[in-house]
Amino acid sequence: MKKTFAIMTAVVVAAVFLTSCEKEGQYVPKQKISEIKHVRYHELPDGTTISNNEHEVWTWNGKVLSYIDYYNAKEERTGTTLFRYDNDNRIVEINYGSTTAKFDYDDNVIDEIEVVNENGATLGKFDLEHKGKTVISIDVTLNDSKSMASLPFNPLSFFMPENAADKVLESSCTKGTTHVVLTWTGKNVTAMEMSGTYNLSYKWTYDDKNNPYKGLFDMSGLNMEIIFSANNVVRQVLTEGGSTYTTEYTYTYDGKKCPVKKSWESVIYLSEYNVSVPVKCVDEFQY
Repeated sequence: MKKTFAIMTAVVVAAVFLTSCEKEGQYVPKQKISEIKHVRYHELPDGTTISNNEHEVWTWNGKVLSYIDYYNAKEERTGTTLFRYDNDNRIVEINYGSTTAKFDYDDNVIDEIEVVNENGATLGKFDLEHKGKTVISIDVTLNDSKSMASLPFNPLSFFMPENAADKVLESSCTKGTTHVVLTWTGKNVTAMEMSGTYNLSYKWTYDDKNNPYKGLFDMSGLNMEIIFSANNVVRQVLTEGGSTYTTEYTYTYDGKKCPVKKSWESVIYLSEYNVSVPVKCVDEFQY
């Protein structure tokens, strides 16, 4: 899991084009995840293969997700995300370690998400603008980016991809506001424009299969295109500073409603060798 900078960015795109039985803030997946295995491996310049295998276990209470436990390769629990709901099974609080995200609703949609530390001090806020029941923009305000940078996750990850979340924190000395605009095609977020403390854009292409994360607000670094969209991303294009970076994703379904495997390739910088190398990434889902 990538907790180093993972909370605030992942919350923006929860439930769009909602049916009468599903409200914004509810997580109603097509299949309930019970475990996810995260496999990452890369080769060193000398040919040695380095692997990192972590996993998470999901515990449900009837129809709602109660908590997620995270484990490292040694089977040591490294953290837990706790979820609290209202009487309509809408998320009202998410806690990870010393940080809590609090959800405020305006009628049937999320109006604001506030992230606070263990003393109740506000670290940052997300103000959501809707068109009907669809989130079209988000203002992300940081009150104390230095404190957030010291957390074991990035609170910005509720609404921003991890790369974007990290750079917003890096470019904000203490306070800052970032404006996020979303573009929708059908039931999927297909583009995001970020401006303010940091400027960049994303474009996404999807398959036509069920996204098991749709509607889930989590602190483990889920991105907005994953949280809000009905289908699974097969291509991501990041444009930043005149450069473009493309990531392709593949899925295996094995007759399931949702994927049993997700594969892609990332890049890691090895400071001891002063070189960047590709990283093979695989997530395996159990339901």
